Amino acid sequence: SLCLVPVTLLLSNCSQAVVDVMIDLRHKPTSSEALEIHGSFTWLGQTQYKLQLKGQEVYSLQLKACFVHTGVYNLGTPRVFAKLVDQVTSFETSQGN
Repeated sequence: SLCLVPVTLLLSNCSQAVVDVMIDLRHKPTSSEALEIHGSFTWLGQTQYKLQLKGQEVYSLQLKACFVHTGVYNLGTPRVFAKLVDQVTSFETSQGN
């Protein structure tokens, strides 16, 4: 049977500037060791999100994870990229798991 777990990804813009944010849920651990320790799961629904955060804005993104087997899982797999609105280059942001 499947186990569906609601997950909240909390994004916080700590600057005063407007920031473009892209979230990619398609990233998976590549090492076999990571899969053995944490197991494999699937994010349900949309796999990419693009949004804009105003200065000091906090945004709550509701996600769903789907598990087939019992175990311990690493839900810190989403990649979050951010850039100032007027910049060309985006940077992967630090993430708290």
